[in-house]
Amino acid sequence: MGSDALPPGEGADYSTWLAAGFRALVALCFGLIVLGALVRVHGAGLACPDWPLCFGRVLPEMNLEVAFEWTHRLVAGSVALCFVALAALALRRPVTRGTRPLLAVAAVLLGIQILLGALTVWKLLAPWTVTAHLLAGNSFAATLLLAALALRDGGSPARRGALAPSARRATVLAVALLVLQIALGGLVASRYAGLACPDWPTCREGVWFPTWEGSVGLQLLHRVNGYALVASLAAAAFAARSAPALRRATRLALLLGVAQLAVGVANVLLALPLEVTGLHSALAAGLVLSLTWAGREVWLARPAPAAAARA
Repeated sequence: MGSDALPPGEGADYSTWLAAGFRALVALCFGLIVLGALVRVHGAGLACPDWPLCFGRVLPEMNLEVAFEWTHRLVAGSVALCFVALAALALRRPVTRGTRPLLAVAAVLLGIQILLGALTVWKLLAPWTVTAHLLAGNSFAATLLLAALALRDGGSPARRGALAPSARRATVLAVALLVLQIALGGLVASRYAGLACPDWPTCREGVWFPTWEGSVGLQLLHRVNGYALVASLAAAAFAARSAPALRRATRLALLLGVAQLAVGVANVLLALPLEVTGLHSALAAGLVLSLTWAGREVWLARPAPAAAARA
């Protein structure tokens, strides 16, 4: 067997191979999240009116909407099977012991995600099922990334240097605002509030905040929280300038956050074109992964010395 096709071995080599497998699974999960957004914008969420089959068949007759939904289910099933296979390989060796809690969390999230996928169909795209499905899918992808990073480090990541409290606070705030923004985005989409405010930067007819009720209020909350999220990302990137890994993660997140904001504006001004809406979802999923990386760096960092923390 050639050196370019080494089988999984012992120790660090085994962790490296598994880490690569989990990174590939993260990429597949990212594609699934974007595909789910495309299912929604094409109005294909109920193209298969039953679950787990589609019109009572494994392979139904196809049109564009059915093809979108059926492919989404096929990719989702592939993600589940790949996760089970990789998790089984990871649990066989002691070198991956440090990843076991992450794999347990991922398994729970996968089960929840499957149940929510079924409920989304059974409950006829009820907003709470669509939003919960989106949150669970992004949480699952984030947990897979954490597992890949843990495996890359051999299950025992080294502690990072001391981190300024301002960098820790700004990053934690950005993570919290992102979770809220994903939830608000799911509600905006599932309640068809994307054009509740048809203008930008005002809401409608030159008025910034005509009401905080109904779909208009939901859209305004989504906008305001988006502005706050980008501001917190900028603060995190600035505060992390002396921490190399966290600096890279927060700068990537800031870049994605600014692009996400710009695409959100384009979504309004162009009246929700399918391609722009899909890009909006892709950037959101990328932002989740970049802030997951940043959050891990904060978790691994040592607290700043007491004198520095008081400064």
